[in-house]
Amino acid sequence: MNITVFGEVLWDVFASEKKIGGAPFNFAAHVCRLGGNAALVSAVGNDELGADALKEINRLGVDSAPVAVCDKPTGYCAVTLKNGTPEYDLVKNTAYDFIPVPQEKYFSADALYFGTLAQRGEFSRKTLKKLLSGSYGEVFFDINIRGDFYSDEIIRDSLSASTILKISREEIGVLGIKGDNETVCRELKKIYPKLKLIIVTLDCDGAFVFSCAEETFTYAKKPTVTPVSTVGAGDSFSACFLYNYLSGATAEQCLDRASNLAGFVVTQLGAIPEYPAELLSAIR
Repeated sequence: MNITVFGEVLWDVFASEKKIGGAPFNFAAHVCRLGGNAALVSAVGNDELGADALKEINRLGVDSAPVAVCDKPTGYCAVTLKNGTPEYDLVKNTAYDFIPVPQEKYFSADALYFGTLAQRGEFSRKTLKKLLSGSYGEVFFDINIRGDFYSDEIIRDSLSASTILKISREEIGVLGIKGDNETVCRELKKIYPKLKLIIVTLDCDGAFVFSCAEETFTYAKKPTVTPVSTVGAGDSFSACFLYNYLSGATAEQCLDRASNLAGFVVTQLGAIPEYPAELLSAIR
């Protein structure tokens, strides 16, 4: 199984430490944890953060060949505390805003994955548009709204090209469609005919998937674990769902397995923990 992953690699930079992340990076790493092959189409700077990012990408088994090294600083989010509350500044004009077009072999895969943040700059947005002209079994749009780094045009164009949408109930309002979650899904099916599945995550209430062809809703069980950290949980969910879907599992199986993995990740510190053997056998 080969998945082309487009988007940001970035570091959360605190006063005394830094942590690597970015939804596409986390997603690609989880695909590899599950046994798939993920190629990350991204860019890092010719700096210490870029060198450290490449080490992590390679350590996790992700194909780093399409990660360009450019003359912009590696993407980072400056995290500061204001009255004890963290504030996040996703610094602009960093490397992932200038992702170049990769080699032709990455234009064909079992799936293409992307989100919105790396589309905030025109350069990377044009690269994604070219990638979307390739040949993929599925096109997975994990919307991942970050601050105001999106536009109605970006969302419309992304949905028009996608076969699978994953969105949280907190994000669903950006679609501009009135009604409850199920109504929104039915309207999306009418507007975007390429969509096959719409996945809506519901935090402590679980998740559901809407099958556009059958017009059916399948709900996951509510999680029973006590969260330690939610970092990376949504990305692990996306990776596990898509991995199983490409492997031929039913929507219900994909949903249950993805929920199980996300339920494990929230009990761990770190976005990409090692999987226990018994968990791995249960989620693929």
